[in-house]
Amino acid sequence: MFAPQRARGRAAIVLAAAAALIVTGCTAEKKDAPPSASGGPAAPPAPKIAPGVTADTIKIGITYPDLAGVRQFVNIDHGDYELAYNTLIKKINDAGGINGRKIVPVYGKVNLISPAAAQETCIKLTQDEKVFAVLGSFNGDEPLCYVQTNKTAVIGGQLTAKRYATAQAPWFAYYRGGDELADGLSLVAKNNELAGKKVAVISNIYDQAVMKDTVVPALQKLGVTPVETAVLDAPAQDPAAVGQQTGVFIQKFQASGADTVVLVGSIAASFPPVLEQTKYRPRLLFTDVGPAMGYTNDKAKHDFSTLTDAAAVGFNGQWDAGGSAPCIAAVEAAAPDLKGKIGDPALLPSGSPTPGASLGAACQNLNLFKAIADKAGKDLNYETFQNAGFTLGSLPIPGFADAATYTRETPHGNLPPRLWKYDPATQKFVVATG
Repeated sequence: MFAPQRARGRAAIVLAAAAALIVTGCTAEKKDAPPSASGGPAAPPAPKIAPGVTADTIKIGITYPDLAGVRQFVNIDHGDYELAYNTLIKKINDAGGINGRKIVPVYGKVNLISPAAAQETCIKLTQDEKVFAVLGSFNGDEPLCYVQTNKTAVIGGQLTAKRYATAQAPWFAYYRGGDELADGLSLVAKNNELAGKKVAVISNIYDQAVMKDTVVPALQKLGVTPVETAVLDAPAQDPAAVGQQTGVFIQKFQASGADTVVLVGSIAASFPPVLEQTKYRPRLLFTDVGPAMGYTNDKAKHDFSTLTDAAAVGFNGQWDAGGSAPCIAAVEAAAPDLKGKIGDPALLPSGSPTPGASLGAACQNLNLFKAIADKAGKDLNYETFQNAGFTLGSLPIPGFADAATYTRETPHGNLPPRLWKYDPATQKFVVATG
């Protein structure tokens, strides 16, 4: 499968451990929207504006994480994002583009250790470049800088009901940003696995709302009242402070008798390495399989006894599903040195480069954007684009075994969560079959 994310943490990606390093984003005013028929927020009417669209071109912005800047903390190699996007955009353009219009990309590489980088990229793409839509990798509330503050369409990110209620421009994605966790955690409890357990819950400060509003209520609904909850607020740029505070929480969890720890979001990248330094071995339950895989794929040496009986919630990624093969073939043709190297990240040896991650992001985001823009027709503007997305229906998403479903009530695609379990033989997380 393509590297899984709900945020591939920075959405899509800032995948795994990189997402735990820095909190970025831009401030956006929150507004309430009237509920839809399904009880979720209703999108505002989209105006008939078409920034970045000419008679023969569509200018789009593309964001991706600058992983080179975090290699002093964690060594993760996703391959060349611009190569992947450029190759697949050329493929679309050579086939006639989208209703006769060629895609023109503008890139925004985000420095993960600069708190202002995400906002600077947002301003560049929306105010300076005036793109029609922005595709790519977003962390947390970052899409709000586009869809609310600058009223620019977005493909990707973690589309929660709370965030979507503030959107002032079309927004479609294939991750629900934690809203699916109530269903996902029920999979863990399906075989009564949480009965009688003492559960602790921990998140980073930027995942605190997901922990408070979704995870803890879901556990309580399952008959589990956490014995401890904790929020890591040490500066993400200070690994020593993160490690020290995490160590304090671990001591509290152990003292409370917690035998199960639920790791909410990207805390999953920084908690297990600190846990390794102790003899305490609670069962770890990850609310996002992406950071969990980031931990197992890290090139550094680890004591994976921390993952005994571990489980994670995620979507059913499958490397060759959903139309991924044409994307792989196109990139291998454009970069012959990658032929045979773009394998399933879940099956590669721990610490190996994963060029399938950048390819996956490009293939998924462009697939969704093209499907909606194609259906919008020749008269492409925000109104036709939004209406097309609301009526898109079932759509295969590259790298996923389950199809997404796009309606007015499900702009996030409504992919069903699956349970993943740690396999000590391969040191990987795999989809549970039973």
